[in-house]
Amino acid sequence: MIKIGACYIARFPKNEMPIRIESREANGSWKARSLTHGRIVFVKNESQLIRECSGNDLAELAKTVVPNRRSKRQAPPPTHTLAIDTPQVARVRTVKAKRQRIPEYSLNALDAAHCVLKEAKKPLSCQEIADRSAKKKLHRSDGATPQNTLNAAISRDISANGVKSRFIKTGRGLFAAR
Repeated sequence: MIKIGACYIARFPKNEMPIRIESREANGSWKARSLTHGRIVFVKNESQLIRECSGNDLAELAKTVVPNRRSKRQAPPPTHTLAIDTPQVARVRTVKAKRQRIPEYSLNALDAAHCVLKEAKKPLSCQEIADRSAKKKLHRSDGATPQNTLNAAISRDISANGVKSRFIKTGRGLFAAR
């Protein structure tokens, strides 16, 4: 006879775990809560229940449960004590190095590319455009491949605006200003 509210050791496909029976379902199974991880589990028949939990089982379980980062419970105090009294030393607080402020770059990638190409007066590759815009502090990308980002942005601008675009594709990977 299975009692609602009682604790049992149950066998599941991957392991055995302690559970607490919460209610009986309409299909004949029991709704239970796992005492190891707190999730709802379903016991389909009585053969899954190995035995009822004893006080020792629950005490062992309480020792092994580690609260997660969202838990309000505090970790249990250590059971062993040191024979020698050690003086309490204040912890040294480490100071993190301040991140360098990135100077404000006023233009977006396309505007910076247009300024660089107008000044160059010749077709440039996206790598050269990205390098020159960073050197002149017009635009800086934090991405790993700013030249690929710039290439995609210029190509997208050309396909979206057509003849009205500020850029002309002169060759593979080469762009010029109109």
